[in-house]
Amino acid sequence: MPRTDIAFDNPAGIVAGPGRMTVMTESRRRKAANSQEVAAAIRAATQSHVPGALEGLISGYHPIDIAYAMRELSSEDRAAVFELLDADDSGVILEEVDDDIGEDLLEATEERALAEIIDAMPPDVGADAVSLLSEERKHRILNRIPDDEAAELASLLEHSHDSAGGIMTSEVIAAPPDVTAAGVIQHIRRTDVHPEAISRVYVVDDQRHLVGAVDLATLINARDDQPLQKLMEPDPISVHPATDQEEAVQLVDRYDLPSLPVVDDEGRLLGAITVDDVIDVLQHEATEDLAYVGGTTVEDVMTTSTWRSVRGRVPWLMVAMGASLVSASVVKGFQATLQQAVLLAAFMPVISAISGASGVQSSTVAVRAIALRLIETGGYGRFLLKQVPTTLLVALVCGVAAAGTGSLLLGSWGYGIIVATAMIIAVILGTTLGCVLPLFFNRIGVDPAVACGPLVGTFNDAVSFLIYFLIANAMLAVLHL
Repeated sequence: MPRTDIAFDNPAGIVAGPGRMTVMTESRRRKAANSQEVAAAIRAATQSHVPGALEGLISGYHPIDIAYAMRELSSEDRAAVFELLDADDSGVILEEVDDDIGEDLLEATEERALAEIIDAMPPDVGADAVSLLSEERKHRILNRIPDDEAAELASLLEHSHDSAGGIMTSEVIAAPPDVTAAGVIQHIRRTDVHPEAISRVYVVDDQRHLVGAVDLATLINARDDQPLQKLMEPDPISVHPATDQEEAVQLVDRYDLPSLPVVDDEGRLLGAITVDDVIDVLQHEATEDLAYVGGTTVEDVMTTSTWRSVRGRVPWLMVAMGASLVSASVVKGFQATLQQAVLLAAFMPVISAISGASGVQSSTVAVRAIALRLIETGGYGRFLLKQVPTTLLVALVCGVAAAGTGSLLLGSWGYGIIVATAMIIAVILGTTLGCVLPLFFNRIGVDPAVACGPLVGTFNDAVSFLIYFLIANAMLAVLHL
């Protein structure tokens, strides 16, 4: 679908851009029960070899449902479906599928058709699609797109994908301060404006410096003759394009913003981060944190490639193996202690498990507190001090339980004391390590969710074994066991 610049000839001087807007239409399409149903229907239509069967089938499904079904299809079936879609639906598919599937679809699409698809996509989404292409093909595709639109895509590609500039859209409504509320509303009515662009109108001067913002609700409720200068929130919160996307999303959440403007070093409006961008970032960050907790990467969660999954998991497993080898070395170093009191081996997994679990609990609390900005960089000490009473009480409860079960199962109160003492110290150190590691990683600029993965559990194993055997070695002689 061709794009149109929504700037129009009027004395008010309202502009939207610097990009174009896409006319969005919605046909009556049946709702799919699930992606497996859509995929099964597509496979059946493909295998039937009935002319027009596949085209007729996919025309009845929403492109979002087709996008989710792409995971279930073979590369050949994906390509067959994709080449039958119009440019608008193809753009929706590319926006929704995982990068590895997107790369396959882009590679299988002829360049003329691909240029038309990217031209039909919102600029920020189109830039994401172009970024998946090889450098040579990227230049050829941009050469097939109108110069002003190609320049816009190129400018968006300059920003890091995980920065405010990388997730912003350049399609915004901007107007000078003397434009009236009626003038802006009239402009919106006359123009095919994407819904995400009208949640907020940005007020700019003649050099496009951002001077204010007006929410759509304020605009609708205002008198027709009221100028934006009287309605706007002056000096709205904004971010630089290099700002990390997570920080930008936190600003949207903290101040309940319908959109967040992005400005350059001189304060000129470049674009805005909209609600759909925020949702995408939140999902990505949550997926990333969960992946790290499980000892893998976000690519492993979001890809269908076996090789990428293996590449995401193996490094973490090697870290875990390395830490486990340290634990094995600790056990080997205390062979004499085990030979003297072999019954102590029965509680090795108990000490290790409780120490590791307490460490994961505390690291989860720390990671979430960092993510919610409940801990500022200068407040690490206060956070750790607040954990002290909890840590001590948890360690004491676990120690008492270990003393009772140790005495009962090992048949000696002396063994119970050894187990209880080791449990208390191991839980204290495990919890402390679980708190400190995320704070340390955050301080050096590494995602603190890394600490919730294999690191806390496996390092706690080695520490807990060392504590257990050191205490046993010292107390066996004292207790004459």
